[in-house]
Amino acid sequence: MRKLCIFLVLLFVAFGLGAQQTGIQKTTAAVMDMEAKEGVSAGVAASLSDYLRVQLINTQKFDIVTRENMEDILKEQKLQLSGCTSNECIVQAGQLLGVRKMFAGVITKIGATYVVTLKIIDVQSGKIGRAETEECAKCKEDALLVSMRNIANKITGLPVKEGVNIQPAQSVQAGKNEIIWEKDGSAMVLIPAGEFLMGSPEGEGEADEHPQHKVYLDAYYIDKYEVTNQQFAKFLNEWGKDTDENGQKMIYENEWGIKKVAADFSKTRQLLGWEPAKGYETYPVINVTWYGGNQYAKWAGKRLPTEAEWEKACRGPQESSGATFRRTTKYCYGNEENKLNEYAWYSANSGSKTHPVGAKEPNTWGVYDMHGNVWEWCSDWYDENYYKNAFYKNPQGPDKGGYRVIRGGSRGLGAVYCRSANRGWYDPGGRWGDIGFRCAASRGE
Repeated sequence: MRKLCIFLVLLFVAFGLGAQQTGIQKTTAAVMDMEAKEGVSAGVAASLSDYLRVQLINTQKFDIVTRENMEDILKEQKLQLSGCTSNECIVQAGQLLGVRKMFAGVITKIGATYVVTLKIIDVQSGKIGRAETEECAKCKEDALLVSMRNIANKITGLPVKEGVNIQPAQSVQAGKNEIIWEKDGSAMVLIPAGEFLMGSPEGEGEADEHPQHKVYLDAYYIDKYEVTNQQFAKFLNEWGKDTDENGQKMIYENEWGIKKVAADFSKTRQLLGWEPAKGYETYPVINVTWYGGNQYAKWAGKRLPTEAEWEKACRGPQESSGATFRRTTKYCYGNEENKLNEYAWYSANSGSKTHPVGAKEPNTWGVYDMHGNVWEWCSDWYDENYYKNAFYKNPQGPDKGGYRVIRGGSRGLGAVYCRSANRGWYDPGGRWGDIGFRCAASRGE
């Protein structure tokens, strides 16, 4: 943490450099943790507050103070992000932070409906400039991400994106191409059966991405979002240990990930369970081994995606003329590297940290974070020459190997590693703060 020097506050904000280059005049602002009321935990409220920061940054209207800088500055004045709910306290916090606007609000649950209220307070006048409310009826907590995105657009005067459905908590069939998987509550997107081009065309990519070849896959579902800390902690607490069915280590503690919750060691030395690091509930689980991802998938009644399933889900639908596919693109949206900022957290915009799942734009299938944020485990063993003799229909990868495939790039790497065809590999028992996963399921499962 950097220390405050007298009254000067150094604000590290997303897209700050871009604003200087384009001449966009942004308003300095900060977000207090949303107040959690009936039916909402403080951890969920804190995570949604982090997600709100991201959405406000994406409006391109505000320079938002990071959580870390806010905590560092407010701590010196014995103020906290949570619990400061009165207008007087919020204005005082805004004065200390040196910003013009403060965002604050409440999340509560009334019956089966979540209600989110957000207000903008002008620090100089102390008056509420605008307030908005968003309701989410019969939905799971992860659907509140959509509510936060909507309310951020509402309160800043931007149009709310249409076509984003909030799925009911009890519904197994969530939509024509989506389901809610009951065991872990995750939304899954249907990827239809058919062919696609896998790998990179000649003259592009790395040697292990060649030759580019046709692959046919049966229909399957893939998680809409990367598995979160909150979901993995729930699994660990039900599973009862941090090793898989064969005794392999599944997870390592991390300040942005999963932490052990222990009893008084001086008396019992009994482990009570696991929980997400505070404020990181909806961030992708990290420091998870391949064995951890594989066991979670089995516990949920799903599986890890094959490398081919992962790439098809990343690329989105491919256009063809008869039996001939058009040329593939580097990313799900095209070849323009400067547009990757809209879809991915990577070295150019992540601040070297992971971010809440679903904060960027989805691909054409409606799947989030296939580029960047964290690498994702696949079920396959890695072989650099596998494409030379790969199976056409539902390839499962080599029969054996020393490393498992990882895909998608991460928050700490450049755009080239986030390409749809880029292949990575890692020790299945290894720990890395840049690796997470998502699950897949055959359509008949």
